[in-house]
Amino acid sequence: MHGNSRTIGLVVGAGGPTGGPFIHAALREIELATGWVPSAARTIVGTSAGAFVAASIGASPLHTSAEQFAALSAMANARELPAGFHHRAASVVRRWAGAVIAAIAPSARPFAEYRVPASPYHPGSMVVTVRRRRGGRVVHQLVDAEDPQAVVRASAAIPGLNKPVRVAGRDHVDGAVHSAANIDVVPIDQHDCVIVIAPMVSASGGSIAGRFHRAQLRTELHPWLMQGKPALVIVPTATEHAGRRDRDTFEAAGRSAVARLRPKPSSEI
Repeated sequence: MHGNSRTIGLVVGAGGPTGGPFIHAALREIELATGWVPSAARTIVGTSAGAFVAASIGASPLHTSAEQFAALSAMANARELPAGFHHRAASVVRRWAGAVIAAIAPSARPFAEYRVPASPYHPGSMVVTVRRRRGGRVVHQLVDAEDPQAVVRASAAIPGLNKPVRVAGRDHVDGAVHSAANIDVVPIDQHDCVIVIAPMVSASGGSIAGRFHRAQLRTELHPWLMQGKPALVIVPTATEHAGRRDRDTFEAAGRSAVARLRPKPSSEI
């Protein structure tokens, strides 16, 4: 640790083909607003589309200054998202349903060979997959993975749409089967703040499945609220989420989602 530097956890979640542009746009907007860059994170958790982003973040050892931490803290909004009993119950149902889907969904077509960034990877980058038959979550440290390319592709292999990817002799599928964000992978006691970018989870409304995603995200954030640690939750509005099929539109939504968190000048309050 450098002087008054702070430790930040970065969670980049699922979001489909346009999720990547949303995440990258949000990260650029965070840098403009605070000076903080993703390679300064201590831990990076990538799921599905976010797995590709996690693999693309440089390995250069950087740190978060006290000034950057203060700017990030000023944007924290998780305190507005407490989890009630119904959220926790919905989260359990969501994970159970995901495990069932992983086990019974057909293999479908071969997975598209999207380009996965090559090493070196950030030492704190982790990618989430799910074992197809058992439905259990597996967290892979990219720098230690025998085949990081396969791990990243497996994290985005949607059951019933894409063929599972073999990792260490077992079939693995999309990490979003377990959770759209997997915030709970970030150890709270080792971090001062968490930044969550979840393109799949709209801020309100949405389908029944979308409401379950949101309940699970709130449940995973709850321990951070209980410890009073700042958390930035960057998600699209219901309208922005409805337009996610258009790359440019959803990329702009990533910028807007961060802009909404920036403190307003005193003249605007």
